[in-house]
Amino acid sequence: MITLDKIQKRNLAYSLATGFLMAFAYPPFKTGFLGYVALIPFFILLEGKTLRETLRWSYLTGFLISVFTLFWIGHVTQAGLVGALLIIPLYLTAYGFFHTLILRLNRPYLLPGLPFLWISMEYAQSLTELAFPWNYLGYTQSYYVPLIQFAEFTGILGISFWVVSLNLIFWYLLRHAIRKQHRIGWGAAVVLWFLVPLLFGLNVLRTGKAPQKTVTIALVQGNVDPFEKWEEGGTDKNLSLYEDMTRQAIQQHPDLIVWPETALPFYLRAEPPYLRRVLTLADSTRTPLLTGGLDYKYEDEQDYVYYNTAFLIEPGERYLQSYYKMQLVPMSERVPYRDYFPFKYIKKLLFDMALGIGDYARGQQWTVFTCKINQPSSHGQETTPAAQVRFSVPICYESVFPDLVRKFRQAGAQFLVIITNDAWFGRTTAPYQHAQFAVFRAIENRIPIARCANTGVSCFVDAFGRVYNSSKIFQPAVVVDTIKLCDKRTLYSQHGDWFAKLCAIIAAGMMLIVIPISLRRGDRRAQTR
Repeated sequence: MITLDKIQKRNLAYSLATGFLMAFAYPPFKTGFLGYVALIPFFILLEGKTLRETLRWSYLTGFLISVFTLFWIGHVTQAGLVGALLIIPLYLTAYGFFHTLILRLNRPYLLPGLPFLWISMEYAQSLTELAFPWNYLGYTQSYYVPLIQFAEFTGILGISFWVVSLNLIFWYLLRHAIRKQHRIGWGAAVVLWFLVPLLFGLNVLRTGKAPQKTVTIALVQGNVDPFEKWEEGGTDKNLSLYEDMTRQAIQQHPDLIVWPETALPFYLRAEPPYLRRVLTLADSTRTPLLTGGLDYKYEDEQDYVYYNTAFLIEPGERYLQSYYKMQLVPMSERVPYRDYFPFKYIKKLLFDMALGIGDYARGQQWTVFTCKINQPSSHGQETTPAAQVRFSVPICYESVFPDLVRKFRQAGAQFLVIITNDAWFGRTTAPYQHAQFAVFRAIENRIPIARCANTGVSCFVDAFGRVYNSSKIFQPAVVVDTIKLCDKRTLYSQHGDWFAKLCAIIAAGMMLIVIPISLRRGDRRAQTR
């Protein structure tokens, strides 16, 4: 039996405190202010630790944060949950290691470099085939729309930088005696740290550019059990449901009808009877239809690959525009590094264990769909043909990747339609968190978003990150509303993760100087003991 001494119990309490605070700082809880102090227990925990102790307690803290915030992954894939709980804590462990190296130097002027290290750690989570950038600290602020408008310059990681800086400021004030003559200066710094982004955001919301065009979109939330639709007889039942809900939606005269990810659980191009039904539906409603489905291509005469796909069906057209999902969920839609040791053996093991692992191929193009819509005439109820509108369709998990989404904007998309099937998450925090990520994608690119989810949350987000007309989860719904197009190109949409890369360069340069000095100082201390 493992027993803990007083110091270990205190350390464990700090780890648990950070884990709990992080869990309640993220959506759906509108307590993002907890993010301003969530890391303070962790920073206190790292005080006075050896490097070995730092690695151990940082990993445990990262593990607890992952358990409390990512437990829902088990609803999607057990293998993915195990992988997440083992791998994601390594990022906080790396940060903790460098944090401790800086603390050992006892040089307060180096502390402002810590946010650069934090952003480097978060940015690393979006790279490689193991990428899973779900728990960015900046996402805690998604309900505080006026405060986060500067994401149009820095992306979500600029918000993370702002939040982690607050944690460091509050930790320093809590753990260090501040001279009386300096307290006013510190207080003013904290006030300004809030006031500057707030005033900027309020000004942006007040003076935002007027839209040049509007598009009315109907989101069809079928609330279909993700297992039943793949069963025998499920295809006809599923398609009939969406046909009926579409006829209901068309009564509100939308310009575009949207069905969610894999609303059609079959290879649409290869199923003529079902393809004819979908084409007939688009023709009869005289409205373009966007839907998720499956597609495949032969690599040679025998082998083929299949894709998670978005299709656009236009009235009177028989050619289907399509987009293949590029960012696949690791250990769920695709085993990362599937052809390399040891992952090729992991892939075989997971398939043998029948753990629901997919093997989708990756798309290669940032597709922009085009279709015509009818706009009201200024002379009355008549409509006049409008120029084509251009939009792109991030599928599900892709909406978590800022740099991927902004490339759709770069390619010419005027608005985004996110289609997803969040039924796998169950009634957990994940559907709400996933929906709130769209707030940042809208602000980063100043682009409106329509989000259609099989079981919710389906909603609309304007170019300033304001969410409206949201559906409830696990209820069928037809959500119809108008989005306002905006032609502004932001710094982030043009240059991507420049801020994160700058932080990584600064952090690397700082570590090249700090590491050897800190390690030498640590060796001297060990020799004098």
